[in-house]
Amino acid sequence: MTVLSRLSNLRQVMVHQVRNGGGIGGAIENRPSRWSWDLFKDYMHLYILIGAIPIGAIIVGSNLMVGQAVLKPIPEGYDPKEEEYYKSPVTRWFVRNIFRSTQQQYEMRACRYWEEQKKSEMFLLMKEVRRVQKLNQDYKGWYTKENDGAMYLRMAMNSQKEYMGGAGRD
Repeated sequence: MTVLSRLSNLRQVMVHQVRNGGGIGGAIENRPSRWSWDLFKDYMHLYILIGAIPIGAIIVGSNLMVGQAVLKPIPEGYDPKEEEYYKSPVTRWFVRNIFRSTQQQYEMRACRYWEEQKKSEMFLLMKEVRRVQKLNQDYKGWYTKENDGAMYLRMAMNSQKEYMGGAGRD
């Protein structure tokens, strides 16, 4: 009988475990992963800090070391450069190294207009030349194609003579 009483206890030990998460919350719901978003935010913060810290240090250092520009009377005979009209050292650097001066922009635009004018004049001149040639029919260059077939025939005959050893007709 003692053996049977032991087997009845075995049934209580072999009960399946039920996990309720400690009784807190309830069932876990499925949701999309935030891995891509978190990775994107991490990279954004990294690159912003990699770029912002050195640039911020350069700006602060230039403002502290060089300082703002001070207005002074222009000496006689001195022609100020364009960057000298700006107050901040960072703006002066941009004007000197990156931006184009007003004079350079003007000259580039004038050159572009001049080139367009020359192209249009050349187009109108060629149009007039074609009209006059078509009217007079005096120049064959526009309306015929050069086809000197006799030249190629002579070249073929000469190569055939050389190949045959002069046995061909003269």
